[in-house]
Amino acid sequence: MSEDTDGLTVLSIDGASMHESGVMPPLIILKEIASRYEADNGSPSGSFSANKTFQMIGGVGDGGLLAFMLGRFDISVNDTIPGWSKEERSQRLEAALKTFVASKTNPSDENCPLVKPQEENSKCRVFVTVMHALNLQHPILLRTYRSRIDSDPPKCTVVEAIRATTAIPDLFTPVTLGPPHRQIDYFSPACHGFNNPIDQVRQEAKAAFPGRSMSCIISLGCGHPGPVQIRDAKEDAARAVVQLAMDSVRAAEQTYRRLAGIPNLYFRFDVPYGLERAVLKLNPTLSEIRAHITAYVGQEQTSDQINSAVKQLVERPASIEVSELDGLLPVEIAATVWVKKCPLPSPNFTGRRHELDHMHAYFTSDVGSSSHIYVIHGLGGSGKSQLLFQFVLECQTRSPRVFDAVYFVDASLETTLETDLKAIAIDRKVGENAEDAVQWLSYQTSRWLLILDNADDKAFSIQKYIPKSIHGSVIITSRNPELAGLTVKDARSRRLEDLEKWAAEGLLKKLVGSREAPSDNEDSLVAQVAEMLHWFALAVTQAGSYMSATSCGYQEYIELFQVERSRLLRERKGHVPDNYPWSVYTTWAISFDQLKPAPRHFMQICSYLHYTGIPKDLFLRAAESKPLNDIDEGPQIWLSVFLNHVRNSEGRWNPISFDEIIQNVMSFSLLDYDPEEKLFSYHPLVHEWTREAIQFTYGQDFPDIHCALQLVALSTPDLNDNSSASIFLRRHLLPHLDSLVPGAAHISSVPIAVRLSPVYHQASRWNDYASIFERAKESVESGGGWNLDNCAMHVATAYQALGRYAEALDLQVTALANVKRTFGDEHPYTLLSMDYLASTYKHLGRHTEALDLQLSVLAKRKQTLGDEHLDTLSSMNNLALTYQGLGRHAEAIGLQAAVLANQKRTLGDEHPDTLSSMGNLATTYTHFGRHAEALDLQVTALANLKRTFGDEHPRTLSSMSCLASTYGCLGRHTEALDLELSVLANRKRILGDEHPDTLGTMNNLATSYFHLGRHAEALDLQVSVLANWKRTLGEEHPHTLSSMGNLASTYRNLGRHADALDLQLSVLAKQKQTQGDEHPNTLASINNLALTYQGLGRHAEAVDLQAAVLAKQKQILGDEHPYSLTCMSNLAASYIEIGRLSDAIDLLIPGVSIATHALGAEHSITLNMQRQLERCLARDSGELVDDSFNEELDTMAATIEQHEQEERWEEAIEHGEIAVDAFSAILGEFHPKTFMQVVNLAKNCSQLGRMDDGIRHMERAYWLINNDRFPTAARSQIMPAFEVLYSQLGLSTYLAELQVKPDPTKTESLMGETSRPRTNDERPPQVRAADAAEARRALDVQLKDTKAVKMGTTSSGSRRATETEKPLNISADIAVADLATADRAGKTAARAPETSKERIRKGKARDHSYIPRAERTGSADGDTHSSNQFVS
Repeated sequence: MSEDTDGLTVLSIDGASMHESGVMPPLIILKEIASRYEADNGSPSGSFSANKTFQMIGGVGDGGLLAFMLGRFDISVNDTIPGWSKEERSQRLEAALKTFVASKTNPSDENCPLVKPQEENSKCRVFVTVMHALNLQHPILLRTYRSRIDSDPPKCTVVEAIRATTAIPDLFTPVTLGPPHRQIDYFSPACHGFNNPIDQVRQEAKAAFPGRSMSCIISLGCGHPGPVQIRDAKEDAARAVVQLAMDSVRAAEQTYRRLAGIPNLYFRFDVPYGLERAVLKLNPTLSEIRAHITAYVGQEQTSDQINSAVKQLVERPASIEVSELDGLLPVEIAATVWVKKCPLPSPNFTGRRHELDHMHAYFTSDVGSSSHIYVIHGLGGSGKSQLLFQFVLECQTRSPRVFDAVYFVDASLETTLETDLKAIAIDRKVGENAEDAVQWLSYQTSRWLLILDNADDKAFSIQKYIPKSIHGSVIITSRNPELAGLTVKDARSRRLEDLEKWAAEGLLKKLVGSREAPSDNEDSLVAQVAEMLHWFALAVTQAGSYMSATSCGYQEYIELFQVERSRLLRERKGHVPDNYPWSVYTTWAISFDQLKPAPRHFMQICSYLHYTGIPKDLFLRAAESKPLNDIDEGPQIWLSVFLNHVRNSEGRWNPISFDEIIQNVMSFSLLDYDPEEKLFSYHPLVHEWTREAIQFTYGQDFPDIHCALQLVALSTPDLNDNSSASIFLRRHLLPHLDSLVPGAAHISSVPIAVRLSPVYHQASRWNDYASIFERAKESVESGGGWNLDNCAMHVATAYQALGRYAEALDLQVTALANVKRTFGDEHPYTLLSMDYLASTYKHLGRHTEALDLQLSVLAKRKQTLGDEHLDTLSSMNNLALTYQGLGRHAEAIGLQAAVLANQKRTLGDEHPDTLSSMGNLATTYTHFGRHAEALDLQVTALANLKRTFGDEHPRTLSSMSCLASTYGCLGRHTEALDLELSVLANRKRILGDEHPDTLGTMNNLATSYFHLGRHAEALDLQVSVLANWKRTLGEEHPHTLSSMGNLASTYRNLGRHADALDLQLSVLAKQKQTQGDEHPNTLASINNLALTYQGLGRHAEAVDLQAAVLAKQKQILGDEHPYSLTCMSNLAASYIEIGRLSDAIDLLIPGVSIATHALGAEHSITLNMQRQLERCLARDSGELVDDSFNEELDTMAATIEQHEQEERWEEAIEHGEIAVDAFSAILGEFHPKTFMQVVNLAKNCSQLGRMDDGIRHMERAYWLINNDRFPTAARSQIMPAFEVLYSQLGLSTYLAELQVKPDPTKTESLMGETSRPRTNDERPPQVRAADAAEARRALDVQLKDTKAVKMGTTSSGSRRATETEKPLNISADIAVADLATADRAGKTAARAPETSKERIRKGKARDHSYIPRAERTGSADGDTHSSNQFVS
């Protein structure tokens, strides 16, 4: 018989077998077996080798030590017995083990690894069992060989394995195994019910020797325990616990039952009653122990068993296949049991398809390769069990069935769980208790499903009742979400939420049934009932049952629910088809009653907050805050009781205590937590129930809403705290204040109002801001003093933000007088009040009065605080902004530069205040036209802010907004757009869709869209912004009126003059009423209205308005203010339109001088006025390229257009070449109209197939538009469409090549000698005018001759230019060349007739409503978004 066909022999050795004397009872028995084996086999005495006799040896504890000695190191039985004493084991175990292992390895290696490749094929396979703290239900095997069922075993040495299996807790320290990042402590399983490794030996033999037969299994015990007696003595009690832990009988008896039908297979040798008394005796003698063992071996029954075992070892017959070791012929157990079946789902089950599909997908994947454990958790009454029942029904009605067997267990209590599992064990004839059922399921190879329903009881661990199997599946339903941790992966658990809307409505209809005369709006009423119940499964079921039992209609139930909500949810009426035993409120009361006192208190306080988005920091900050003064003591005491639960002994926040409270509430699914946002939320019905439960329990004694109000007040961060966490917290406190404040009878404490105000301030909820201080103001009205004035100033702040400047002014003037009288002229309260008043003066346009106040404040702060105090620097910054408003930019820059230098020196370059000052200085540079300097500062500030605060901090976003504004001023609209899109996305997420900063960013984005030709998107955004302002601030707020002005300007620029006029007249009327006739915003609106009048041809009215505005601006702001100079330029343009050239010249000559002095020669206002003056002087001398000449050019363009429409490409190209020369000679080589003629010529050549000529002209156009002399604004407008055209013509690759070539226009003209630059000309206006006249005379004859010879007239004999002319509308500010539209259409679109004068007006008039973007006028931490500013 070969080795492979011989029957297997295996040895199992129990633990806790070594006595103080070093005697191991299993070895004495094994010595007797060895002696008889040698005699029967004819072998010499002492030749017995366990290594060669057994194919597998498994042990635990001391039995594991023996397994290594006998099986791994092949020590003889005789040599093993005297080698180990108790002293060596307990005192020098590790050292002795290392010495022993080193002596038995070759070469000597005390750190010999457990698995050695060269010894893997040894005839005897050895393993020991260990445990770790993460899993006390199932032992782990440490093997001397690799196993196919354990791909990643702990890696250790032989010494570590022996130490681990013998490390009994409280006697030996655990052994730490595993890599550094996931080390685990291992110890002996002997004291955890696994002292007999026979079950592991059986299963390991099945896995290690598939297809082999088993001859015999020998199990050596340490002594059969007698009856346990526990006396009062502590020593006896301790020994009794150890004796219980050493009980190996259960596993032995169960194995007897499994294998009882197979004779001579399983042999158990265990000394019966008496040995344990000797072992536990403090100092038993060796003779006492040997006497017990000898007596046992000498018994006839034992001796016969040893003989039978030896015979099996010698002959090794094949008694049974290893696959049948679980029990081929189980013992018949006479018992009557009832095994529960999985209930059917309710006949009204509706919805949950997504959840069911998720479960089906999970349980049909990786079948037979991994364990399947699935947890359904959620609030009581959410339908967890019903979902489970429906899933099982679907699985078992499929063909083939998903599961071979389904076992249902009620896991609500440990007793019911064990009872149901015991019934399974008895029914399957595998045992008599729950453990037998779990173990039997663990070894089944069929596909079974074990259901553990309602596992809500936290008093016991359910984990030990979960079988370990790759074939079976387990589904758990529970209110406790912590059980989802049993599944390891999120895909293996499902939190059950409310029903889907349609499912809840369908369930309700099923329960109510059909009515004889359903109402017309039944679906709407059903939806209303379901929504009232928040689509909660049990609530919908309960409502449907009530309506069915009482014949109550939907409308009647809705009305009843409004007044009897609590009763309807607390009491049940009618039959509930799923037999659920409790009502909605009773379900939650059961959970609530199991909470500890602190978690109950937590839920009671939160019930007065909003049910969603409760920040964790709300409690943290409140616990860390000092108590408020002058507030109601009752709520404060009640709140302190709770906060003391989450404070440590030093009065600081205790996160561990708080987490324990939260975990207790969450363990019943009464609370949800978002760990990313750190927000808690309740189900709305649970939230309502908690509040009602409080009133029922405490009545009027609970301080209810004021307790929660004080909690919010304590936690609100100060407005000066601009950290991301504080901004986040203030935003998320808003809905809670909305829940609290309306219900509070009054806010009688000024400290409460002050602490709550930053929430409303950040959200710009100014009406609410004013309301809380008005309430507080009433409570201190009679007492007067600082509290009253403080409230008044806060109310004034809100009025100012609401645009109610006159009311704010009255309050502030009164408050300032009172504060001066109380505290004196130099007190900080007085100076603060003066600051507030100055701010209101500025809003009213009374800049001089604001300036006087700010100069006074600055002087006093310098005197009392010094030049470098933060308050002093703040005053300097405020004063600089007022200078800026007065147009005194040089003084503003001087102050801001001084502030910045001071802060750099005292605070450092990267301090937030320093970076804010850099932003302020950059804003002033922008107003002064020094965009390059502004850009440098803003880029530096933004980089530092990103590094300090991150990309999404409000300061960073404000800086990005400022930089985008500067990009817009420089014509870099694409870059501005990219920044604004990023800012908008972040502000929407952080501040919300309706926050003023968000709306301001939308306005800026609309401006960039407009400049890039995306007019529809710009218009949509502005309409949305206006609607938001109207809804949040009202129709007369300055922000709303500014937004209306922006929209009107867009309408006008799109040619919708009538729409623009209606809006502007409305804006102007409201501004005159609310802000006065002389306010800067009012004057800006008058100017904008004048531009619209011009568009409508009402020039005289436009001039009258502009003259009046200019006079007022000079009177209020002075001649050098940018607004005054812009008005001067606008009026001059209007004079030119109506032919009043001398009036225009009289304005422009001093205007150019003033602008040069005040703003600089390179400022856009200065350059524009210089161009206007040149035009006036040239036209006045009759030498300018006048309207008649422009009409000639228009005729040429119109004729080319007609040829294109008629597809007469040869003539279009011929006339196009002439037109390019003419436009270049008259308007200049780099004029946008010249550029357009070159582009048209290139397109026409491509239409005729003359690609070389087309490419040559497109290259010329490319170099023209990219030349420095091409107008920047026109380039930014045209370039995107020009690049699209390159792509349409298939020249994208060629365009990329051009971008790396040298620019030929830097050295020579592309057009010939007749072309000349029209920009950056340093000659005086008179000289430029003379040169223009000379050029005109030289070209006049040439052009007219060309026109007569080559252009001719139209077929009708008259010029068609007035009918089909296409004005390019290239202005000095906005280039509106609709190139992309023309390209897509394949031809130039026809436009309505337009005079050349109108085209000139469009090119030069200034629009003061549609500003490039919302520019900053404050600190770097906030944006202003008014469009009613005079911007050149």
